[in-house]
Amino acid sequence: MTPKQDLVIPEQDLATSGQDLTDATGADEPATSPATEDVPDVAASAATDDDTRQADEGPDGKRPAASTAPDDTLPADTSAPPDDAPSDDGRPAERGDESQGGQPAGGGRGSRVGRVTRARIAGALAAMLVAAVAATAVLQWVAAGQAEDARAKLETERALRLEVSGAASAFSKALLSYDYRDLQTTRATLTAQATGDFLATYDTAFGGAMAQVIVKLKAVSQATVRKVYLADVDEATAHAIVVVDQQVNTSEAIRSVKDSHLKISLVKEKGIWKVHDVTVLGAASEDQYNLDGGDQKKD
Repeated sequence: MTPKQDLVIPEQDLATSGQDLTDATGADEPATSPATEDVPDVAASAATDDDTRQADEGPDGKRPAASTAPDDTLPADTSAPPDDAPSDDGRPAERGDESQGGQPAGGGRGSRVGRVTRARIAGALAAMLVAAVAATAVLQWVAAGQAEDARAKLETERALRLEVSGAASAFSKALLSYDYRDLQTTRATLTAQATGDFLATYDTAFGGAMAQVIVKLKAVSQATVRKVYLADVDEATAHAIVVVDQQVNTSEAIRSVKDSHLKISLVKEKGIWKVHDVTVLGAASEDQYNLDGGDQKKD
């Protein structure tokens, strides 16, 4: 017998079984409904199950493959399959490379690459910053050195011009200042400050007729340097224009010379500036007052 034939029970046998059960309960019990009302219709149920099984298996007796279409009446299963669930070929499915944050493996690699790139960019920026700071420091150092050199050069030029100005001023004052009672001191001072042709000319003139006139008139001269203008100055030569006021007192008159201009050429000998040429350019004004009670004269 096939499984289907085993499940079919004749209705006659079911009726006989129901009658036997009725007799066994005793005759004193009240009559009940027919057996078909108390005993389930096993045959009908079996037939229904058989029809359902045939519909599921098909006409050839084989169960059709389960449909893979999702059941619209059931909620979608959103849970992910376990990492170690077996694959179709019976082997456990390989775990996907995921980061600890649940991101896919590709995202993890991209994140690591991004971090490395950011680190490299930060390193490059830091290196550029260090290079910029170093370049700025070098430029500042060079600029400071150049400024120091320029300042030193200016200080040297200033000191040099002060030396020339002092020498020209001292010479002009010595040249126009004298006292008939001590001409030798004046001559010695000028000789120490002059050189070349001017020294020879001055020594000859001051030691001859000029000295005699000064002594005769009892002249005393006082010179005051007002300004010194430097034309050009270097380490060996210099040119200057000196503006001097002079007042000469004699036994006969008082002579006043204002803004007398002297053009002086200087050279440096053994570290000392000396005058080798003098040219009188003239004066702005000259006044003379006679002391004998006569008329005053202004030249």
